[in-house]
Amino acid sequence: MINSRSALRARFTIAVVVISLFALLGCEIQDLGITESAAPPQNEASLSVSSQASVPANPPAWSATALYNRAGMYVTHNGKVWVSQWSITRGAEPGANAWNGWKSAETGSTDKANPKPWSASITYNAKGFYVTHKGSVWVSQWSITRGAEPGANTWNGWKQVAAPPKWVSVSASSYRSFAVNDKGALYGWGSNFSGQLGDGTTTQRNTPTRIGTASDWVHIATGRSHSLATNTKGELYAWGYNGDGRLGDGTTTQRSTPTRIGTASDWAHIAAGRSHSLAINTKGELYGWGGNYQGQLGDGTTANRNTPTRIGTASDWKHISAGGFHSLALNTKGELYAWGENDVSQLGDGTTTNRSSPTRIGTASDWKHISAGGFQSLALNTKGELYAWGSNIEGQLGDGTRMTQNRPTRIGTASDWKSVSAGFGYSMAVNTKNERYAWGRNYYGQLGDGTSQNNKYSLTRAGTASDWKIVKAGSAHSLAVNTKGELYAWGYNALGRLGDGTTTSRLSPVKIVHP
Repeated sequence: MINSRSALRARFTIAVVVISLFALLGCEIQDLGITESAAPPQNEASLSVSSQASVPANPPAWSATALYNRAGMYVTHNGKVWVSQWSITRGAEPGANAWNGWKSAETGSTDKANPKPWSASITYNAKGFYVTHKGSVWVSQWSITRGAEPGANTWNGWKQVAAPPKWVSVSASSYRSFAVNDKGALYGWGSNFSGQLGDGTTTQRNTPTRIGTASDWVHIATGRSHSLATNTKGELYAWGYNGDGRLGDGTTTQRSTPTRIGTASDWAHIAAGRSHSLAINTKGELYGWGGNYQGQLGDGTTANRNTPTRIGTASDWKHISAGGFHSLALNTKGELYAWGENDVSQLGDGTTTNRSSPTRIGTASDWKHISAGGFQSLALNTKGELYAWGSNIEGQLGDGTRMTQNRPTRIGTASDWKSVSAGFGYSMAVNTKNERYAWGRNYYGQLGDGTSQNNKYSLTRAGTASDWKIVKAGSAHSLAVNTKGELYAWGYNALGRLGDGTTTSRLSPVKIVHP
């Protein structure tokens, strides 16, 4: 039962008039689910609508720049037909336009044979109708006189509200997920048994949960059970399991909240492997710490390090990627280097010999993007060509076979690849058309093509969407952000790692609602 005028304001919200407006304009309407209340309030003279507290993540776009050929929206009341009238200032934002009220029309009008019935005598549980215009969000406001016909009511104009956040960075690990929005807020969800979400608890989360109150996060990287992040100040933070020093704070004590690592404020790039961490600073220097059993830190040893340790003397490092127990890096010359475990040729040097120092792979100097997976490696060159090497038992290289490749091998003939992501036994890529491709292991639907249990051994288009921007492959689940800044997840969902509020696995991308 509703017992306050403020609660009522959030209920009727433009249920008819803004529908009228958008039908006239030909714009899409963001309908957040109008439902009739089982017990409408009594003794309430009027209802009014103001801006709502909960803004939809992606309200439809407003446009007053085109001509529309649709007639106005009609409603009936007591056997009479009413049409909503609207004035458009060409090219103007919502707040600059005017609604011209309702006009009585003849019943059975040829413009609308079956107009929808109007009722101002019931309460609606609706959150409101919103539109976006030039990055701003607007909500329509409406006053309702209870029981009155349309012509007796008034429209109170548009009110500008804060734009909903967009996702700009994501990371998928074995059992959890992270994302940063364009406000610099960090969210995490999934497994948390070692405090690896960073929310100060060890409680599992199945929806995006805000980590701390900072609003200056930029990059996030996740290993099997630890996490790294940098902020706009160039500071480095880490949290989660720390048994082998992978957090870099000089201890082996696990942390359940982001912990500042050192005093440097010039960190530019970070990467987290199964048990090791890598970072590049603004000087182009490379550092590594954590587990080093296979030489994955690249410092010439197999000794663990519990603080960031300088790797070599080069100062031209540009990009890094950490896999299970191996590492990849590019320098400013476009040269590719690899080190660490190499039992299935994941380094790409033509051998199966582990390397404990950065080793040049091939002679090409046109590499631009790399991704190290569990036991495979992917890379793109400046021509937009895709290369892969390492283990291929699940088809994760995408060359149509299950044969291991011990050197970078061209995959397919396309030359329009934009980004790649190597997971555990599977891979994904996005081309310049913003189409998503996936291949390799698909036991849990992690390819996101609507199937499961069927591995794909060649590059396979996943879905029909052509607006993908970022893709991240985990161990058995995947994350992606589209060009609108919307976040999607799919695959294995044990421990809530997808973030959709359930533990049900998904075979196709499911939109994850921003809190």
